[in-house]
Amino acid sequence: MINQARQQAFANGIPALLAFLAPIFLVLASLLALWSMATPSLDEAAGIGDLIKGLLGDVYLMRAVGFTLLQASLSALLSSLLAIPLARALATRSFPGKTLILSLFGAPFILPVIVAILGLLAIWGKNGPIDQLVTAAGVKGFSIYGLGGILLAHVFFNLPLATRILLQGWLAIPSEQWRLAGQLGMNSRSIARHMEWPMLRERLPGTLAIVFLLCATSFTVVLALGGGPKATTIELAIYQAIRYDFDLERAALLACLQILLCAGLALISRLITQDHDTGESLGGSIARSDRASRLARMTDWSIITVALGFMALPLFAAFLRGIYGLVMNPVDLQALLPAIARSVGVALGACLVMGLISLPLAQISIHLKGKSRRLVELPGFAIMVAPPIALGAGLFILLHQHIPIDRLALPLTSLLNGLQAVPFALILLTPAMGQIKRDYGKQIRHLGMDRLTAIRLVHWPLMRKPIGLSLGITAALSIGDLGVIALFGSPTAPTLPLYLYQQMGAYRMDQAYGSGLILTLVAFAFFLFFDKGLAGRDQT
Repeated sequence: MINQARQQAFANGIPALLAFLAPIFLVLASLLALWSMATPSLDEAAGIGDLIKGLLGDVYLMRAVGFTLLQASLSALLSSLLAIPLARALATRSFPGKTLILSLFGAPFILPVIVAILGLLAIWGKNGPIDQLVTAAGVKGFSIYGLGGILLAHVFFNLPLATRILLQGWLAIPSEQWRLAGQLGMNSRSIARHMEWPMLRERLPGTLAIVFLLCATSFTVVLALGGGPKATTIELAIYQAIRYDFDLERAALLACLQILLCAGLALISRLITQDHDTGESLGGSIARSDRASRLARMTDWSIITVALGFMALPLFAAFLRGIYGLVMNPVDLQALLPAIARSVGVALGACLVMGLISLPLAQISIHLKGKSRRLVELPGFAIMVAPPIALGAGLFILLHQHIPIDRLALPLTSLLNGLQAVPFALILLTPAMGQIKRDYGKQIRHLGMDRLTAIRLVHWPLMRKPIGLSLGITAALSIGDLGVIALFGSPTAPTLPLYLYQQMGAYRMDQAYGSGLILTLVAFAFFLFFDKGLAGRDQT
């Protein structure tokens, strides 16, 4: 397989081999360390059956597993079901600013999770406008802490993703079918049965699986809004076992369960998710005679307006509270600037890790076909089945007796964040490289270009945009990450998200909102720097 990638632009010999093997080796080493720590009492007299009985009898562990499955299932169902009418309304209606709204739907993916949670607290938390409205109406207030708040946050983050997937499904239905439906006078029920339901039956399972996997591995949301005995997920239990109890055996056992759970979910997702056209053009609309009535228009506009308010109000509230926090509370530059520097260093390291692994893997992938191409998916699959907290727990067990873990906190955070960005990067890089091969591969060979010349004249000009977007996403996600650094980081040397979380824990909410605004600006600045600055002008 590696030989087929020789003399290619981004994959050559040993670098390609390392890019393929490094993620697999890292995950396997971590898994072996976890397993050896989780089963110290297993001997010839005690086998797997006794271990399973012990697990089933552990009330705390089973409660964490049950809550993980419960909140992920409910979050996936709510996000996907609410996305159906919203995607249909967006597909049916054409209006100025539609592209801007769809761009807003991508903001939660780039926005630091802890900042979005601050925005949700400002709207839905105690003394927020929602709480005041329901209290004035004589209804018992909604508590954002616990299962309800976790579901609310997960819908906020995943409703846009599910909507964009299903919106592409509606737009992928051939226009000829819509015209034929209009000519035949089909009503909404007939269209739903014969046109929309087949599309949803094809796309909904994959959407549910993707959202379920994201929610099952959601750490920051549960850390900020859950955490009680009744609202503890497996990942939060791992964090608590290491940071508070230093019970490495329990942490390892929980991490093994988390990896097994994610492996099963990733496999199911891969089996039920079909490859679709995921073109970038989502701003179009379809002509539907059955949705031309005044009631249908009012319904669609109401759905779009409510969804827009649900997404925009927390962001706007976090922005306003951030400005107020900065004005009313002078910034402690001695603490803030080092935290920003640490976050930027982590992000740049993550970008380096992502690029060194993603570019060779994407290059290898386009030169393989059939079952051989599936081999290139192994590193990405290994990364998907090992969430950062579980993988970090394994690395902690491997290293803590040999090296002070505080010294490795930032490098390990960069490594794990970079690895987690690889699957996203491959989605962007592989199609772009494949198109270059189809369009220019023969010319490069006929002209006898060496590798550096091909990169300078062909690959780099055409790959700048997907590489810039991949780096921008990696940098933004890494700057805003609170998961890995919460496990490894030192309270005296925090990154910016950890510094913000410390302010929340000390109930310095105005200062937290100010730090959140700065964190958001830094994350978006790096995203724009890579996505727009590095990508440059569109190539024609």
